[in-house]
Amino acid sequence: MKIADKYILKEFIKGFLLSLIGLLAIFIIVDVFEQISKFVDKEVPVLVIIQYYFYLIPWIIGTTISPIACLLGCFISIGNLSRYFELAALKFSGLSPYRILLPLLIAGLILSGLTFGLNETLMPLTNQKKLLLEEEKINKRPERALNPSKNIYYSGKDNRFYRIKFIDPKEGIIQGLTIYEFSSGHTLEKRFDAPKAVWKDDKWELFNGSERIFKTHSFEDIYFNSLVLNIREKPLDFVKLRKPPLSMGFFEFKRHIENLQRGGEDITKELVDLWTRISFPFMNLIVILLGFPLATKVRNIGFIIGFASALFVSFIYWGLMQLAKAFGHTGTLSPVLASVLPNLFFIIAGAFLLWKLRK
Repeated sequence: MKIADKYILKEFIKGFLLSLIGLLAIFIIVDVFEQISKFVDKEVPVLVIIQYYFYLIPWIIGTTISPIACLLGCFISIGNLSRYFELAALKFSGLSPYRILLPLLIAGLILSGLTFGLNETLMPLTNQKKLLLEEEKINKRPERALNPSKNIYYSGKDNRFYRIKFIDPKEGIIQGLTIYEFSSGHTLEKRFDAPKAVWKDDKWELFNGSERIFKTHSFEDIYFNSLVLNIREKPLDFVKLRKPPLSMGFFEFKRHIENLQRGGEDITKELVDLWTRISFPFMNLIVILLGFPLATKVRNIGFIIGFASALFVSFIYWGLMQLAKAFGHTGTLSPVLASVLPNLFFIIAGAFLLWKLRK
């Protein structure tokens, strides 16, 4: 690696970290002011609040501010090189704008991989800890698991997937139970439907339901007044604090979606969120294509105007991403298109600006 590459990377990393810390501080301060009344009303200790926001940091970075910090880092580093004529010196030494851009693209690609890794490993763990902390020490509801719940989807043991309309764990009663039983090869073998199920003598008894047995090219329905099933899940297992999607890694969330699909559920919204987990980290790379041409013009347009332009671009990206997701959730756009549309828009815009830069 040339000395120029190392210098450009050093300046970019400094700008990226400065932007990341600044954006993180702004995000947390704004959120604290929004929730301060709740913290005061519930008499939440300061250490618990600090712990809560500590757990929140991976989510903030991995799903919100990393591309913005990357864009601002690119602008700050290249903008300063332009302001102090260092960029011109690099060009006079024989480096083309595209060659100057190369180490930034490599850095953006690495940051994309790190963001995906963060969202796959650390973020699900800290998000689950945040939810438990919020439930027990902020909302102060340690007995939540004993309260009735509804609309539960549960991936259980013995290759079974449960859909429950209503459950009272204290009484051990379920209203509206559907059980999907799969083979080891994930083929649906049986489906149980019962309007009522009761936990009795450490077993679940289903009433006035049906058992559908799936065969190669047909199925057979067996109706029953009462059926005792050997289910290892107890009432409290179904109502424990369940993992939301952000507490699952990509592959765990993908398996969850497959279970929902096998159960006949509409998975449009979940598929959009799943594909977004792949497309979002690559924004760290794509925004550099857009930020680099803007940063090279700092000496002509002024640092403040250029910096404001970079922030404006960040807001456009965020708004476009939310708009595309909304259209994806409603089914107007396909899940894949809804997740990659902001990336495609920015790639085209960045390519155009780079082409103009060459001229």
